[in-house]
Amino acid sequence: MINKIKYRILILFALVSFTACENDDAVTANVDAMVAEPGDLLNQAFPLNKVRVEGKGLEGLKKITLDNKIDISFNPNYNSDKSFIFTIPFDEKLGSRFGVQPITFTTASGSLTKNIEILQPVPTITKTIPAVATPGFPLEIEGTWFYNISSVTLGGKTLSYTLKSSSSIIIGLPSDAVSGSELIITTPGGTAKRTINFATLVLVSDFDGNGVRTSWNSYGDIDSFNANTTGGPTGNYATLAWTGSTANGYNGSSAGGGTSFLSTSNTDATRTFIDIDVSANVIGAQLAIQLNTIDGKNYGYNFKITDVNWTTKTITLADFKDDYGFGQPATTLNASKVNEIKVGIVQTDTPNPSTIKFDNIKIRYQ
Repeated sequence: MINKIKYRILILFALVSFTACENDDAVTANVDAMVAEPGDLLNQAFPLNKVRVEGKGLEGLKKITLDNKIDISFNPNYNSDKSFIFTIPFDEKLGSRFGVQPITFTTASGSLTKNIEILQPVPTITKTIPAVATPGFPLEIEGTWFYNISSVTLGGKTLSYTLKSSSSIIIGLPSDAVSGSELIITTPGGTAKRTINFATLVLVSDFDGNGVRTSWNSYGDIDSFNANTTGGPTGNYATLAWTGSTANGYNGSSAGGGTSFLSTSNTDATRTFIDIDVSANVIGAQLAIQLNTIDGKNYGYNFKITDVNWTTKTITLADFKDDYGFGQPATTLNASKVNEIKVGIVQTDTPNPSTIKFDNIKIRYQ
């Protein structure tokens, strides 16, 4: 009996020893290095970089969690005992951020956590909207990695801006901005640079003595005209009143013709715009803008006032029509030949009396 007990004890010791040896052979998951490709960054990576994890006990990868909240997908076919590969994600909605943060790997032999630094990429500028800017007007900048912006400058001068998203900002261009100035967006990741070319902008008249046409007169069935009315959006403005007379069948005001406003290379009507500040005494007052050219042609654009407060009306020359604005689209309008702008009131389908106000007439090519 005693021999049987001894035999059983020996067998038990043998089993315990065998199990202990098995535990000694078990491999604990360990990461020696995280190498980002391309560039071979060690324990650092940019968003969308592939990262190669090297170590041991890495077989049977089950889960990768970044910053304790973002699950990272991976291809199990590229998983071995000594390595695996994954791609660094970046999703604002999931809370992605830059800087040092924990990353946890769960494998068949356990889990472990290391620190990895997510680096902020250099921002880029891909385009501007519109493609050609205009001083004094907003400009949208589209690009990538507009995070943590520290400054936006144009020609070395700081600009105010509105961040729409990480790929879009809107800047306010100064009215005295110079074409060819360099725009620089600075972030912790670096700087994005782009030369900004501005539209050709010609001030026709601001009724304060500035512009290429300063001496205004009226004609036709007007009741009164004053090119020096005080209290406008930027100083003096012009006021034209019509009280129903149809003796001539037309009315208007002009500062005359002369040389063309634009250079001979600025021919495209779709890229040419008239900007004019307008107001009226009553909603429905119908304005007529007429263009004359150096070769004796005329085109018109008519529109109704929808707000008696001062607003800036922008009209592309491609929207003008012949026959004083009542005919066909001006498909052959050569913008470089326009040398006179007239402003009046359409005497049909407009309230009687109508008084229109206008100021800051500009023509620009972009």
